[in-house]
Amino acid sequence: MDNKYNIRSVPRMFEEVTRSIINYIHDEDLEKGDKLPPERELSELLGVSRSSVREGLRILELLKYLDSRQGGGTFVSTPAPFLIPYRLINQSIELSTLQKYFEMSLLNAKQIILLSLEQKISVNLQERHTTDTWNEFSAWINELGQQLSNDYYLALWNTIFPLLEEKNYFTDIKLDIEINELKIAFYKKDRQTLLEFFDRITP
Repeated sequence: MDNKYNIRSVPRMFEEVTRSIINYIHDEDLEKGDKLPPERELSELLGVSRSSVREGLRILELLKYLDSRQGGGTFVSTPAPFLIPYRLINQSIELSTLQKYFEMSLLNAKQIILLSLEQKISVNLQERHTTDTWNEFSAWINELGQQLSNDYYLALWNTIFPLLEEKNYFTDIKLDIEINELKIAFYKKDRQTLLEFFDRITP
């Protein structure tokens, strides 16, 4: 028997506003880089206060749906494939958690390289003049990943790598191989050398 006295959850205003803004983006066929109307116009359009609109925009910015530029307005962005909650609340991250993110990033880098081998994607063998091998490695992963039809793995890599870099995770993790050696192994389709590389650096 239905109990008419049950308390039903009522959506909070910022949740309603957030959903309404997302619906507006979809209904207007807005794409990444398109500019949203100013707060006052959105407030009139949605029939809510400017403070509610501001709160909804802030949440969507944290979720990477929107990109706010100082003095330039608010633009449609692309949300990350998954959220890293620590970044949303600017909380410190324990080393063990960073290690898990590192393992996850390596899985995605490995998948990008193996898929690129299968799809016979080209590689630039020109050496980069840099002492930061992890950034050089990331640049190569991006070079390969951008040529894949499935951009999900690259999106995951580019979500995790900046976090690890920001937390100085790579300071004590040295690569025992030059990136150009990896590129040559890739060019020669030397799958074993590539797999051994990941075996060595996986914690």
